[in-house]
Amino acid sequence: MSFRIFITEDDKVTALFISQTLKKVGYEVEGIAYDGESAISQMENLSPDLVLMDISLPGELDGIVTAEIIKKRYNIPVIYATASSDEETLQRVLSSDPNGYVLKPIIPVQLYTTIETTMHRYRLVEQLKVLNEQLEDKVDERTKELAKNNRLLQAEVERRRAVETNLKQSLAKEKELNELKTRIVSIVSHEFKTPLTTILSSAQLIDYHIKKNAPPDKLTHHTSTIARSVKSLTAILNDTLFMTKTESLDFQIEPKHCSIANIIKDTWEDLKIGIVAHHKLDLKVADNVPETIFQDEKLLKQALLNLLTNAVKYSQQADTVTVKASHIDENIQLSVTDYGMGIPKKDFKHLFEMFHRASNVDNIEGTGIGLAIVKKTMYLLGGEVTCSSVESEGATFTLSFPINYTFHNPF
Repeated sequence: MSFRIFITEDDKVTALFISQTLKKVGYEVEGIAYDGESAISQMENLSPDLVLMDISLPGELDGIVTAEIIKKRYNIPVIYATASSDEETLQRVLSSDPNGYVLKPIIPVQLYTTIETTMHRYRLVEQLKVLNEQLEDKVDERTKELAKNNRLLQAEVERRRAVETNLKQSLAKEKELNELKTRIVSIVSHEFKTPLTTILSSAQLIDYHIKKNAPPDKLTHHTSTIARSVKSLTAILNDTLFMTKTESLDFQIEPKHCSIANIIKDTWEDLKIGIVAHHKLDLKVADNVPETIFQDEKLLKQALLNLLTNAVKYSQQADTVTVKASHIDENIQLSVTDYGMGIPKKDFKHLFEMFHRASNVDNIEGTGIGLAIVKKTMYLLGGEVTCSSVESEGATFTLSFPINYTFHNPF
């Protein structure tokens, strides 16, 4: 195969001999340079297949340095030619990673053999480089493809995990709701018995007194008893329906401008209609409490009614319920204090859980829903409820909620 060869030789006679020798065996001579600087300069406009480089060149660049520059800059293989065969020269040649090496005086057959083997090896190396690059590209492409597939697979795994988690949560929620419904039905059924029995008994007594032409005051007593029992039943139903409604995504908060003092007074009056109580309300509203707030009045009354009902129910030996309203930072704090049986410490952990009742309530009627409603109400309004109590001395429940309701998604 004919190769284009560039000769770098400081001796013109030797350069001419090498040129003629190369042409005789079928090679093309691309050009001749007599020093390193000239060789590098000519490479700008030439593209030889191989450079035959004399090691001993005049000037600042000897053959080894010139060869390194040409190989690095133009990626052209270089065969060294030198009359020196000493150890130092050989070490310099070997350290420069030569493509080939011939000794002077040059023997044509040896030169031809060196050129052919050098070019064959060089092209194999170049082909190997190309194959390696192609292989690396393939590996890189395959790696990216695998990474993409892995991401897709991971995303699918995460999606399925999310679906599985949501399904488990939905099933757990459904199970929880079914258990809740069962407990509500059981408790409500139990709590309905006493008021219904009272209503039936009072109705029978009214019928009896009517037949006996009894005076109106006897009838009034029994009608009042029926009214209180109906009020009790209504309260139980309202509490149950409230907890059911608040679990729905359709539940709406309805804030409006309202008065804290009026909410407390109205709720107390509603309470007195439904129960027999000798308690007095000790209401203390701090001067810094604004005349109106922007909150859901119905929800506040719902929470306060439950606290006041408990305060009266669990302090039968006392005669006062204290309600305090104050303004702290951007919140209203509303506390309800009774002076009754108090709450044992062991019950605090579960105090606001559905259906939990304190261990010292004995036979006092109740569903265990009230405080759960209070906690749920405060959560919906962006507030909180806390409790402090000393057993046998009473309890204080404190509601803390924003003066101005700000929308937040509680679900």
